[in-house]
Amino acid sequence: MDSLLIHQQANDLVQNFGTRNIKKIALNVGMEISETDCFHELLGLFAFQWHNHMVFINQSIDKYTKQMVCGYAVGHYLGHPNLNSVKKQNAFASHLMLDSSEIYNLTKRGLDAAQIATLKRIHPNLVLVKLLELYRMGYDLRHYYDQHHAFIECFHLPA
Repeated sequence: MDSLLIHQQANDLVQNFGTRNIKKIALNVGMEISETDCFHELLGLFAFQWHNHMVFINQSIDKYTKQMVCGYAVGHYLGHPNLNSVKKQNAFASHLMLDSSEIYNLTKRGLDAAQIATLKRIHPNLVLVKLLELYRMGYDLRHYYDQHHAFIECFHLPA
């Protein structure tokens, strides 16, 4: 996966629209967003017919998961040739919604993924994806690893 290219494509979109708000981005690229109670186990559905591009989101899921579903649909809608897998769609969504420098600085301050997710009001999985993407892009995350390794060591788990 070319993390740098995905990062650049997402940030270009953020620059063009002046926001990281995923619903505003979706509307600006011409998508329609609807919440529905028709889904039971499905988080959402991206559909298109002629010139109509729609994302249907399960209304019973929490707002953070709704953001994640919408971000995934935006990546799918834009149809970038290097976004042909779920992992890449989620990486694209994480780059759209989270600023790399800000997330990196939060880890330097000692915050973990759950704390960052709460602070940023975003699904924890997108924070984890973003951290993985930062690592792939060459960010030095040894401080983050060391912090969590020390925490695990406190439990004296058998090897």
